[in-house]
Amino acid sequence: MLFRTFAVGVSVLAGLFLVSPLAFAAPLTPESMLKAHAQTSYSGLLRVTDHRRSKSVNQRIRVTQAGVRRSRQEFLHPDGRISDLVIRDETIRWHHSTASHSVLVSPISPGFEPQQRLALLKQNYSFRVLGQLRHLKRLVLLAQFTPRHPGRLTHRLWVDQVERLPLVIERRGAQGQLIDRSEFLGVRFSPRIQPDALKFSLPLGARVQSIHTVLAQGGAQTPFPKVFTWRPLPPRQLPAGYQLLDWQYFLDRHSIPTVVWRYHDGLGLLSCFATASEHQARPPVAAKTITLGRFSAFEFGHEQRQVLMWRTDDTAYTMMGEVPPDALRTAAHSTY
Repeated sequence: MLFRTFAVGVSVLAGLFLVSPLAFAAPLTPESMLKAHAQTSYSGLLRVTDHRRSKSVNQRIRVTQAGVRRSRQEFLHPDGRISDLVIRDETIRWHHSTASHSVLVSPISPGFEPQQRLALLKQNYSFRVLGQLRHLKRLVLLAQFTPRHPGRLTHRLWVDQVERLPLVIERRGAQGQLIDRSEFLGVRFSPRIQPDALKFSLPLGARVQSIHTVLAQGGAQTPFPKVFTWRPLPPRQLPAGYQLLDWQYFLDRHSIPTVVWRYHDGLGLLSCFATASEHQARPPVAAKTITLGRFSAFEFGHEQRQVLMWRTDDTAYTMMGEVPPDALRTAAHSTY
């Protein structure tokens, strides 16, 4: 959940104040945070605020986390009722929507090896501890990941000094604009977790569905199975610092063969989807039309999150991530 579920921005918090600079008994490092992320169990109430729209959007989430693999997230209405329940384990993610009374089932992708994540963080971000603060009556360390490549997001974290878990994460864009912010309103470490809390029980009468059927998936070192005759090529050039995390070969809800490659720079995710060119998706009305190769391409987005849709003679691509538009165009050019 670290760096993926959380997102944040910068505004002054009541109850947060600077108390001393950098003399700490145990230095905070990316290694110690990743270790805590893999091992720490906790429960709490999280508030996520998205500032990318004209009006900020708040979401409260009750979170129960047992290490890195097992979690329960209850997305709450303003009155406290559950709107969505997400439970995941090592292999399956269950998403129950109370509004539609449907359950979406999807497999868990392979994900990061710890050393791969750490290497990407060190390659693409500088890390610095800025000071000491208090939050939720706990002593925390204020730290920051600053991107080494232009156009990436800066991450500022309020990290519990003992548990090494971020209690607040803020993200800002290249111009310092607030993107989003996540903060715990309350948290308990090593809670007693009820046996059934992290097991999904299918609600009576719920409609079970999957938006796609996975045929194969793997990590960066896993080749496509030779049984697949349609084998689209990924971009040969990626935005600086991004490396392949994993891939998935699936049939979408219309039974169209699709491949997705997921790339990561340690904090940022970049996804590239491919289908046969005759299945190119329709771009939104607000998309900007540009020329790539012999075909028209379409780009759109808001703040840092950008999307580019293009095609070659035989493949239609969609790439999205929090990188500048020029970086997506360069990746698209490399498919010709």
